[in-house]
Amino acid sequence: MAISYLFGPVASRRLGISLGMDLVPHKTCSLNCVYCESGATTLLTAERREYAPAKEVIRQLDERLRVQPQLDYLTFSGAGEPMLNSGIGRIVAFVKHNYPRYRMCLLTNGTLLHDPKAVRDIADIDLVIPSLDATNQQEFEAINRPGPELNFEHFSTALINYCRATKSTIWLEIFIVPGVNDSDASIARFAKLVKAAVPTKVQLNTLDRPGCVDWIKPSTAENTMRFVRALEPLVPVEAVGPFKYQSTSTAAIAADSHCSNLGERILALVTRRPSTALDIVTTFGISEALVQNKLCELLNRGSIRIEIRERGEFYTSNN
Repeated sequence: MAISYLFGPVASRRLGISLGMDLVPHKTCSLNCVYCESGATTLLTAERREYAPAKEVIRQLDERLRVQPQLDYLTFSGAGEPMLNSGIGRIVAFVKHNYPRYRMCLLTNGTLLHDPKAVRDIADIDLVIPSLDATNQQEFEAINRPGPELNFEHFSTALINYCRATKSTIWLEIFIVPGVNDSDASIARFAKLVKAAVPTKVQLNTLDRPGCVDWIKPSTAENTMRFVRALEPLVPVEAVGPFKYQSTSTAAIAADSHCSNLGERILALVTRRPSTALDIVTTFGISEALVQNKLCELLNRGSIRIEIRERGEFYTSNN
C-alpha cells in the first residue's frame, strides 16, 4: 500500500482546519527535544535530502485539493523537521501556482534557517512558526539536545536574521521548561532575543502531554505570566499550553483575520466535528461574542443545528 504523506484535516486551536503534510520519516529531526510528544528522535541529522518524494506528495495534494475542501491551512508538520526535506520548495511552488487560495503554514525548529537554499524553499509560505526554547548553549543542550554540529549562537543568529528579513508571518514559539529556561536571567535574555527578531507574535507553550523524559513539568499559570509581563511590551503574546492567555492586540489580529469568512470556517469545523461555542472560540482564538453572533446567523439560515449532549449544547451541520 502506498505511503500517505498527508494527514487530516484536523481541527487545530491555533490553525483552524488544517491538512497536514509529513515530509520525513517518523522522528527524523535535527533536534531531540525533551518535551516532544512524538517521542525521542531516532535519526538525529541536519542533512537535507528528499526523504519523502516531492513528486508523490504533490500527486497526493493534487488529489485532495482538486475537490476544493474547506481548509484554513496546509501545514508542513508531522513527527520530524519538515525543512530537512530538500523537495519542500517544489511542493510550496506547486501549491502556490495551482492552488493559490490555500494558505500554507510551516512548523519548524528553526535549525535550517542558516541555509540560504532552505530559506528560499520556504519563501512563499504564508505563516512560519519557528521554535526558540533556549537563551544560551547550556539551555539549548538541556532542552533541545542538538547534534554536535549545531550551536546556540549560530542557531539564534540565523533565526533572528530570518525573522527580520522574511515576508512570511512569524509566530515565534517558546516552550517553557521550569527549572531550565525560566530564571529571571533567562527571561531577560528571551526578551532581548524577541526584541531583535521582531516576530508578529510570541506563543508560549509548556508540557501538556508526556514528553521524552520524566523530569519535565508544566509551567504554572503564575510562572507563564512572568514571561508574558516581560515580552508583552515588545510584541503580542499568546499562551497556548494548559494555561491560556492572549494579548488584547493578538485577539484583535485574530478577529480581523477570521471575520471575513468566519461563517465558512465554523461550518467546516462543525461538519467534521460537532463543537460547543467554547470549542469554536478556542479553535479560532476569537471572542465569544463574535462566535455567538455568527452561530445565530448560521442557525437562522438553517446551515447548522443544536444537539444537546452530556457536555452541553453542540453545534453541528444540517448537511
